[in-house]
Amino acid sequence: MEASEQFEVLGAVAAHQEAMSLPVELVVRKLVDLLGATTVAVIGDVKETRAVQQWARGRAPQREHALRFALQIASMIATASGSEMAKAWFHGANPVLDDEVPMLLLRDQPLNEIQGRLLTAARSFAARGETAPQEISQA
Repeated sequence: MEASEQFEVLGAVAAHQEAMSLPVELVVRKLVDLLGATTVAVIGDVKETRAVQQWARGRAPQREHALRFALQIASMIATASGSEMAKAWFHGANPVLDDEVPMLLLRDQPLNEIQGRLLTAARSFAARGETAPQEISQA
């Protein structure tokens, strides 16, 4: 296994362990730090960020598993490419996902139906940081 593959696997494992082991209020706070309260509200399928603030203070969200999974993916991408890229990934039409938007898939689809597709797309995006083509210099 090459060094970049080892980093990718370790990053994915660490992201998963963190997302699954933290108390849900910390999951929400970390997601807000990475993606912003509005994006977290969309993923959690609520209309207002006030609900997100309540989750961060201990109120249980209805879609805890989707939020934990979103943190796992956001952490993987942010580790490889930074938090701005993670936010962009959640908002952008993704060609690996047939041009669907990840945060809307998380909101609208059962997690068990989209989890594999989202992980594949996130891993592909995170890995591109290691293998992105270098800028071609003009001589």
